[in-house]
Amino acid sequence: MQFQGFETYAPREQFVRRIRGHRVKLSRWLFPRYIFVWVTHQWHQLFNTIGVSRVLLNGELPARLPDHFVPTMRTQERNGFIVLPKHRFKIGQEVHVASGLFRGAKGLYQGMTQHQREIVLIGSLGRVELASGLLQ
Repeated sequence: MQFQGFETYAPREQFVRRIRGHRVKLSRWLFPRYIFVWVTHQWHQLFNTIGVSRVLLNGELPARLPDHFVPTMRTQERNGFIVLPKHRFKIGQEVHVASGLFRGAKGLYQGMTQHQREIVLIGSLGRVELASGLLQ
């Protein structure tokens, strides 16, 4: 997609919600309020682009993702929507945190948030939301 001369990518996901007893397919942005922009030169023009309120910077330059990030994400698209992985665990199942701040902790799986974060009950910490992929 082109937006004011910049090539952009804003992935969407599709989900099902019950409305008045009927299952309805809806869509939402996978990363609300964010778009990925390919900048080859004159990146300062982003600040004058309609709808842009901020540009993520790394120091004084635009933040840069690894080159494979967006192409890998696009491989997860079906009919224009990102297909996220299904739940790997059952609610109440014991899980182990494999990496991150809570590495080595055991807990009970409680499902996922609408933002694709996994919910785990961990001992005295209570309810913890973790990025997908940290659990075993």
